[in-house]
Amino acid sequence: MKSCLIVYYSRSGVTDRVARALALACGADLERIRDVRPRTGPGGYLRSAWQALRGLPGEIAAPLHDPSAYELVVLGTPVWAGHMSAPMRGYILRQREHFHRVAMFCTMGGSGGQNTVYAMAELCDKFPAASLCLRQQEVLAGRDAAAVAGFAAELTAAGSATPWPPQAAQHPPRQAPGAT
Repeated sequence: MKSCLIVYYSRSGVTDRVARALALACGADLERIRDVRPRTGPGGYLRSAWQALRGLPGEIAAPLHDPSAYELVVLGTPVWAGHMSAPMRGYILRQREHFHRVAMFCTMGGSGGQNTVYAMAELCDKFPAASLCLRQQEVLAGRDAAAVAGFAAELTAAGSATPWPPQAAQHPPRQAPGAT
């Protein structure tokens, strides 16, 4: 069994940057979730927000990697209107029974990262081995390297999966400095 697969969705390229840096740091395989229908322009932006707010899964292309072949699947999503992206929701709904262990990260322009990570974990029905929330401006300014390196170290050292739902005294997701 392979050790780590990073699966992510990125509309604007910010989550893509983090996923690629993380894959390099961890030596992980990389899977970009591909939309069946493009999300470009104002119409794509509005559809993205509407689907996220309604909790609707996005229609996505078949994945290239089998997540059941990996000990750990790291899921990365942008935060849309305070929620996970519709393509990530679609991926989790189709693949969650194949996950052995999971970790999560998200990128956000504003807020909602912790709630997004929690919703992803709940949808997977697994407690994350590690989690990270990054602000878009930190990623674009290149001030996310330490947070990504710390997250990669957590992934490398991650132990066995914790059953979901967590007990009341669980810790919140890691956040980059300046993230709320």
